[in-house]
Amino acid sequence: MNVERIRSLVVFGMLVHGLGAYAQAGLTQDNGDCTGAIFINDSVYHQISAVRGFGNKLEIKENPSEDLQWFEREHHTTWYKFRSPATTTLTFEIIPDNIEDDIDFLVFEGAVPGICDKIATKQVQPIRSNISRNDKTNRSICGLLKDAPDEFVRSGVGSSFSKGIEVKQGDLFYLVIDYQDRPLAGYTIRFHYDPPPPPPEPEEKKQKQQLNITVVDAKTGKPIDASLTIAGMRFDEVVEAKGKSSYTYEMDTYRTLKIGCVRAGYMFQTTKVKGSVDPVVEVEVKLTPVGAGERVVLDDIRFVGNEDKVMRQSEASLLLLLRFMQMNPKVKIEIEGHVNGPTFKNTKEFIELSTARARTIYDFLLVNELEPARLSYVGKGNSRMLYPTPKNKEESEANRRVEINVVGN
Repeated sequence: MNVERIRSLVVFGMLVHGLGAYAQAGLTQDNGDCTGAIFINDSVYHQISAVRGFGNKLEIKENPSEDLQWFEREHHTTWYKFRSPATTTLTFEIIPDNIEDDIDFLVFEGAVPGICDKIATKQVQPIRSNISRNDKTNRSICGLLKDAPDEFVRSGVGSSFSKGIEVKQGDLFYLVIDYQDRPLAGYTIRFHYDPPPPPPEPEEKKQKQQLNITVVDAKTGKPIDASLTIAGMRFDEVVEAKGKSSYTYEMDTYRTLKIGCVRAGYMFQTTKVKGSVDPVVEVEVKLTPVGAGERVVLDDIRFVGNEDKVMRQSEASLLLLLRFMQMNPKVKIEIEGHVNGPTFKNTKEFIELSTARARTIYDFLLVNELEPARLSYVGKGNSRMLYPTPKNKEESEANRRVEINVVGN
C-alpha cells in the first residue's frame, strides 16, 4: 500500500469516521455503533483493547436495571457481526485479558433490514443477554453455554453464561460487548459449534472467477490507460490499480462489484457488476472526455439518515473523486448535496442538511490538499430527488446523495 493511499484513508477516517483521541489498536468510535460492527470470520478473535465510550450514537439507553434483555445503557461498547458456518448449536466465551474487567454482552439476529435503526428504537430485541457481575472465580469469563438454563441473565449476581443458540448455516448475528467501567484491557472471543462445521474446502479446490476489465474511449472505442478502484472483490478492502487499459484478476465467485475508473482528461465513472457464477466476467468501461457542464451522480456516497455523516461503504467513491481531481489539476467542480424528503416541502432544514452533506465532501477534498479555488458546494434540499416517492430503503438512500458538476476546465 503506497504512502498516498495510507494518507488518503487516514484523512478519510479523521473526517468521516471521527478517528482521533478515541482510536485504539485500529478501533474507532464507529466501532462503538451497530453501523460500524466489525465482521468476525474466524472461530477465535482477539481484540487488544476496546472502544472507550458508546461510539457516535447512544443506541441502548433508558432501560431499568432489572431488565432481562437490555443493558441499562451503553458504557464502553464495541459491536461485531458474524455468520454461523454450519447448522449447529452456537456457544462462545468472552475471555478478558484483565480479570478486573466486567464485560456484558447482547446478541441480536442480524438478518433484519435496517437492523441498526431498529435496535435503537427497540423494534428488534436481543435474543441473548448476559449482564451479570464478573465472577473472578471464573476468571471473569462470560458467554453462551449449551446447557445453561437461561436465555437472559440480568444485572447483579448471576450466572456468567446464557443458553446456547440453535443456528442454521449462514445465519447472521450481531454481538455487542459492553464494559460497565473504563476498559483496562482487551479480550478474546472463542466460538464453539456442536456439532462442529465440516473442514474448510482446500483453497485450490474452491471455485474461482476471472475478472477482465477493459477501459476504452467512449467516442473512438480505442483502449486507453486508466486507474481503477474496485470495491467488493476483497472483504472490507478497496483495491486500486493504475497505468493500464486492461486488467485481469482472480476472485471468488458471486462477488458484487463497484468498479471506479479515472483518467486525466476524462470524466470518472462507476460501473456496478452483479455477482454471478460465470467462470469469466468481462467488463468494458467507457470514459467520456471531461468538459464544463459534465455531471456525475455519486450514488455510492451514502449518508446516515438525517445526518451529514458518510457511511463506510462510500470509501471507494470518495477515493475515486479525489483521484479525478488530482489527475485533472485545472478542473473546477461544484458539489451538490441532496436529501431524502418525500411528501415534504423543501424546508430550511432540508437545505441546511444537504448543504452540510456537500460540505462534508468539500472538507474531505480540502484536507487532501486540493486548492479551495477549485471547489464550491451547495445544498439542494429535496428539490431533486432521484426517487420522489421511494418504495424501499435503497431508493431512500439513493436520494441522500452528492452530485459533481464540472464548472471549469
